[in-house]
Amino acid sequence: MSRPVVLGFDLGGTDLKAAVVSADGLVERFVKLPARARESAEGPFMAMEEAARRLVGSGERIAAVGLGSPGVIDPADGRLRGNTPHLPHWEQMPLAEELRRRFGTPAGVDNDANAAALAEQRAGAGRGARLLVMLTVGTGIGCGIVIEGRPLRGAWGGAGESGHTPLGRDHAVCRCGIVDCVEPEASGSGLARLARERGLGELDAAGVFARAAAGDVVARELIAGFTDRLGAVVGTVVNVLNPDVVIIGGGVANAGEAMFGPLRRAIDRYALPTHRAGLRLEPAMLGERAGSVGAGLLGWAALPGA
Repeated sequence: MSRPVVLGFDLGGTDLKAAVVSADGLVERFVKLPARARESAEGPFMAMEEAARRLVGSGERIAAVGLGSPGVIDPADGRLRGNTPHLPHWEQMPLAEELRRRFGTPAGVDNDANAAALAEQRAGAGRGARLLVMLTVGTGIGCGIVIEGRPLRGAWGGAGESGHTPLGRDHAVCRCGIVDCVEPEASGSGLARLARERGLGELDAAGVFARAAAGDVVARELIAGFTDRLGAVVGTVVNVLNPDVVIIGGGVANAGEAMFGPLRRAIDRYALPTHRAGLRLEPAMLGERAGSVGAGLLGWAALPGA
């Protein structure tokens, strides 16, 4: 008799990460492939089918699949609402329906930030948290919220856009269109942009932190501004939701205490004392596998009787 396995797909604009995921969130096998998102609407599905061929061994069968995707995913039917810049050919794509058709199995679909947050709550740095918020800080700011073990999705899948709040100070224009959106100042790409504008050259966020560690005064000023605005985002979320754990993922989390130290001080400025008293601020634990782990857990949840 064949052994049932559940696959989790974490789709980005560049890469597809996929894994065989156990019911408790352990990764049995993992692959990373080009996402093929720019090719056509068919491209990402072809990448998922190729990942499945690499992951599923003889004597195994796919019992369910899960997908974490950029964009707003309607919880009612697993459809991508509108479009997302990362997936230019997928406007209004019925993702859950298409996955069920292609794999012949139940399918769970959610936003990629929600999937990563679910993984950290079940099997990562926020294991067992009652209310967890995860911010993934990189090119932009992704946000996932998990309450009592379930992602908070909102009325039509758009909950958690904490990065697109009017907390910005330098009047940089964000692609979202919100006046004074904070993401251009509180994201990794925003930190790199400010470094270029201040004459530090073509550095990524890690490069800015490295320059600051070497004593560069401008880099230190930029990091102070970046962590202040990110702290304002976290503080706002903390005041509204009262989480017991906030997880920071993405490339900036690799800066360690150079980022977390000033971020904690910023949160102290912007969060209510009653809300920050028992708050844990933690770096993400699962790294690049978080999204595929969370997607796998969505697949397990889609099984009959789950």
